[in-house]
Amino acid sequence: MDGTSNTYLIGEKYIDGYHYHTGTAAGDNESLYIGDNGDNVRWTTNNIAFQPSQDVPGANTYYPFGSAHAGGFNMVLCDGSVRTINYDIDPETHR
Repeated sequence: MDGTSNTYLIGEKYIDGYHYHTGTAAGDNESLYIGDNGDNVRWTTNNIAFQPSQDVPGANTYYPFGSAHAGGFNMVLCDGSVRTINYDIDPETHR
């Protein structure tokens, strides 16, 4: 098994639940073509602010991966597989 089966390529992003349809969430207020921006980029670090999270209405941030799903968020890994990652993933493993 090589590192591609454990390396994130593309994943779901956290969005403030109050702004799903407004286009004003901190992580969803720009065009797809904006480049390196909080709308298109998420981070992995062992800082608690960057831990994956289920979308929460009123918590307007753009750092973490996340989704509206109750159990976790979906990630495409570098080997082409898709996995659901639990929100309670170990911070060091996530990083």
